[in-house]
Amino acid sequence: MSYNFSIHDIELISGLLGTEPDSKDNSWVWQLTNKVTRQTLILSIYNNINLAGDTAGSLISVQTTYGYYELHDCEGIIPFEPDEILFVSSQTDYLHCLTVGKECNCSLYSNVSRKLLNSDFATLDPPVLLAAMQLSLTEGILSE
Repeated sequence: MSYNFSIHDIELISGLLGTEPDSKDNSWVWQLTNKVTRQTLILSIYNNINLAGDTAGSLISVQTTYGYYELHDCEGIIPFEPDEILFVSSQTDYLHCLTVGKECNCSLYSNVSRKLLNSDFATLDPPVLLAAMQLSLTEGILSE
């Protein structure tokens, strides 16, 4: 299920990131700079674009000094106080999440099994624990 970003969503994201976006048609671009580390990050959101053939949806892209990341067909967003936003996409058995923060931090979780969300965190292997904890926040917005 594709998600369309509303003006309220854009205002929420801007508030968390502490800056206003440049906007054009159905897209918004935020340029962030961490004054301490001098890192930069560019977050772009595109609403209702052609993703493949007759499939339209939203696309989130993040460009940093260290790489370029995309999340297709965003299903929803979760504000994570005080200064991060989670962009979530899912499939029947797997989740994908792109997290962006005001201090130019960016994390990508891809192809994470939904089974992790209902796991006992104390029994998980350490390498999957962070993904399980972060993605457990998404349960309220995910479709079955």
